Amino acid sequence: MAFKASRAKSGLFEIHGLEAFIEKKFAELKKAFGGAKAALKKAPKAARKAAPAKKAPAAKDPLAQLLSSLDKHPKKAALIKAGKQKDQLLRSLIPLYVGRGTIEVSSGLTSKFWAKHGVSYAAPNVAKALREHVGYARRTGKGGPQITPNGIKYVEQALSGKSKAA
Repeated sequence: MAFKASRAKSGLFEIHGLEAFIEKKFAELKKAFGGAKAALKKAPKAARKAAPAKKAPAAKDPLAQLLSSLDKHPKKAALIKAGKQKDQLLRSLIPLYVGRGTIEVSSGLTSKFWAKHGVSYAAPNVAKALREHVGYARRTGKGGPQITPNGIKYVEQALSGKSKAA
């Protein structure tokens, strides 16, 4: 196959015939691997039989776990009401408070948690609030951010109505 090069006005070169060559090679490869398609289609069916065994013990969605933990909490209404205030640290700590020790709560999960309750709270704001207010949450390697005893006190003071400067 012959290629022809020509110089364009912009100073770059155009290679004519290259597209046809590449398309031809793709067609040849497609034809060569066409027989392998039947074998590939059979493999996922065997994998599908084993897949339900893997999916059965898998944990629920973390958001669903966090919402169910909130539903079980005796101060559910007070937590939601407190989260609707403009205190970003409190909004960031409440999901950690509700899911402490059981659920890995990320900033994205916190954002989705508040979206379910009609509060617009972006994930970067969660991370920023926790980063700026040192001592209320601790970053751990495996479990993501975890609420500290100071963070628990902060949330409980907000629930009791006593305000504390952050």
